[in-house]
Amino acid sequence: MKTPASIIAGAMIPLGLMSPLPMVNPDGKPEHRLETLVRRSNLAVAVAALLSGFISVVFATVAVNQLTENVPKPAESVWHLLQRDYDLSWSGTNAHFLYGMFSYAYLIAVRSYFNIGGGLLGCGVAGVAMSALFYMIGIVNRGVAAGSGDGQNYGTSVVSLFTHYFGLVVTRKGGRFRAMEMGAVTLFLGSLIAVVCALIQKDNAKLE
Repeated sequence: MKTPASIIAGAMIPLGLMSPLPMVNPDGKPEHRLETLVRRSNLAVAVAALLSGFISVVFATVAVNQLTENVPKPAESVWHLLQRDYDLSWSGTNAHFLYGMFSYAYLIAVRSYFNIGGGLLGCGVAGVAMSALFYMIGIVNRGVAAGSGDGQNYGTSVVSLFTHYFGLVVTRKGGRFRAMEMGAVTLFLGSLIAVVCALIQKDNAKLE
């Protein structure tokens, strides 16, 4: 998981961070309201996806180190071992990796649409990228529903995986919140509120 997550994170930088999206209407005509919203949110999605890939790499690295350094108690299967001792690490690695992957496909669709200049061709090319995104979600849904093969799983879809992970984070299974984790959650929530406020403002220059 570490290698693909690292590759995706590296590819995210030129796609979403290095250059702004071109104007759909360079002749000065106003953009559609949805196009403006997508343009404003593009950088936020790219940043979140990039950092999500980093978090996935850290989760996987720490879990591998723990498996190497510790002698786990016998378990019925690898699934049962992960559920018992590494539930947060396993869920976090997959949740953040999948969010980064799905966001990458979304960014490809957005970049294709704006680079082409919108219109029917832009919608068609972006639609190809979105179809791949939907197909990937379907593949993950099947995997999540299959679970361990003996009836144990996170749920029936990728939504179940994300809710399971966030439930572990909130309830802090395996220990209480530490200072850095509390700071991270607080800063994330504050930043999320700031981004939402910025997106709904008509003039970003008037941010306070």
